Amino acid sequence: MANDETTHTQEETPQARRGRIGQEIFERVQKMLAEEKLTHTEAFRRISEETGRLPGTVAANYYRIARMQGLTRPRGGGAGRPRGRRAASASDIQTALSRVSAAVDELAAAVRRQEQELARLRQENEKLEEIRRLARKMR
Repeated sequence: MANDETTHTQEETPQARRGRIGQEIFERVQKMLAEEKLTHTEAFRRISEETGRLPGTVAANYYRIARMQGLTRPRGGGAGRPRGRRAASASDIQTALSRVSAAVDELAAAVRRQEQELARLRQENEKLEEIRRLARKMR
């Protein structure tokens, strides 16, 4: 037999496909950034619209390849803003206390108004009952 060249179509593994798609996305974003002067977000959105992938998926693929190429800092524990909440300062506490105090004062005033309204309604109810009693006597 002569040199029998047969092309075997191997099914791509999910990892290989993921790597290829990620590389394609990375190259397309880089091209858009350079040629069209788009922002990363705009490029992710446009590729998302063209491919039907979510913008977050496009971004994740792009940054995965960028990290592999050393173009971004590694994920996690790097320098930057410390995690968690900052300690409250004295002025923050004073501001919070002032707001709470004002809210309590407002609530107390509302309760006083309701008590006055309730007293007025009770008096009106007593007058109404007196009118009903007199009306029954007249029958």
